[in-house]
Amino acid sequence: MNETYISSIYRKDSKKGGILNSNILRLSLFALTFVIYTLFLSPLVETLLRDSILNGIRESKKVTLNYLTPLYGQEMYTNEYTLNTLSTTDVFTKVSSKTDIKTEDPRVVVMKRFLLDYNSPMYPSARTFITQADRYGLDWRLVASISGVESSFGNLIPRGTNNAWGWRGVNRNENGWSQFSTWDEGISVVTSRLALGYGTNLSPFQIEASYCPPCGLNPAHAWANGVARYMRELKYYLDNIK
Repeated sequence: MNETYISSIYRKDSKKGGILNSNILRLSLFALTFVIYTLFLSPLVETLLRDSILNGIRESKKVTLNYLTPLYGQEMYTNEYTLNTLSTTDVFTKVSSKTDIKTEDPRVVVMKRFLLDYNSPMYPSARTFITQADRYGLDWRLVASISGVESSFGNLIPRGTNNAWGWRGVNRNENGWSQFSTWDEGISVVTSRLALGYGTNLSPFQIEASYCPPCGLNPAHAWANGVARYMRELKYYLDNIK
């Protein structure tokens, strides 16, 4: 075997060995990089991604307070807030991590809009319908709906009585109609007497025979159907509030 042939074989073996060593080196570097990433970099990357996502969510849920926005009775709390106006006034100097934001009960908004649509003089008392119904556990739509059937929502009543419900239970005038000093008083009295006298779970059809005996004898049940209709309308208003 001549020297040239041996030299050629040696070069080929050296080349194969170099390639093999190069591949081993690459695999070793890849494995080392993977281990370093898994042990050290991966937790940092995951933390950064998580914080970035959470910050995005928080930004989308920030509540903006503006002094021109009406603030009402029902309380809602939030952990995030931004103050665009009046941020230096005393009213906001004691704002803590839980900002007390007053929001309107949507039922009050709906009741006021509903009564206005029927030109009812009782619309300023919309909140009273809701608070008294909640106080006695009554359906918030019932008392207003009865007034719709009995007096066209307070538009057709005995003079000076503020009695929109055809009520004859207390403080009667010479014709037997109850007299209330204000709409709010009438709403409060009628709501309490309905809850205590009729119960809180009765439908208009179950109330009808006692509340309006002649109506209960009529197969058409005009009174109960009328009350139920107005209750459905109020539900529609609430379901489609804007």
